[in-house]
Amino acid sequence: MKARVNSTSKRFILLGSSRGLGWATYQALSRVYPESAYLLSSRKIQEKAADFRANTECSHYDFSQGELTEDFLRTLENFHGTHLIYFAGGGPYGFFSQKKWSAHQWCLETTFLFPARLLHEVLGQHQRWASLEQIIFIGSAVAENQADPQAASYAAAKHALKGLITTVQQENLIANNRQAPEILLFSPGYMQTDLLPLHSEPRQKGLAEKPEVVAEKLIAMIQKID
Repeated sequence: MKARVNSTSKRFILLGSSRGLGWATYQALSRVYPESAYLLSSRKIQEKAADFRANTECSHYDFSQGELTEDFLRTLENFHGTHLIYFAGGGPYGFFSQKKWSAHQWCLETTFLFPARLLHEVLGQHQRWASLEQIIFIGSAVAENQADPQAASYAAAKHALKGLITTVQQENLIANNRQAPEILLFSPGYMQTDLLPLHSEPRQKGLAEKPEVVAEKLIAMIQKID
């Protein structure tokens, strides 16, 4: 495991951070670590620029586009982040056969394939990511472990993400890979975001937490590990 930096030297890369849990985590982190630097990236991040705090940069990127471009990798590399958190994800709500395939494809690309590409890049290019101590991927306590009716592609993607992360964690232990950043999976339950319709069962039964509450739990995990 790499040596930890102090709180004033932390540099957070938040991918998929323009709304929901990503945005809530940025706001909470910037209160807990006001002297840290932040790089926010999403397809719509520039719409949030007026609300950025000090020491914040932004990078427009569409994680569903099916590739990991060299320009984007260079942006991440030049920031010299210590912590990277991948929030992007989601999928269509409704019966699998009644949703367009393009919606399922967006879900699989954003929720699983892009983070898988990113992890493959980081683990394969140690020298390029020397400053990176920790990568956190956002799973789902519900969708990654069981069937999730009316969220089939989302459940498939989260199952795959959990399988990938837990397997790579074991591979790093077997290989005694001290150069690799710590790889973690944070798996909250249902959240009150735009991707969970108002008429959905979790909302109707009060099972969904506010993103701000979940963000505090994520930060508590980071602080515990540090």
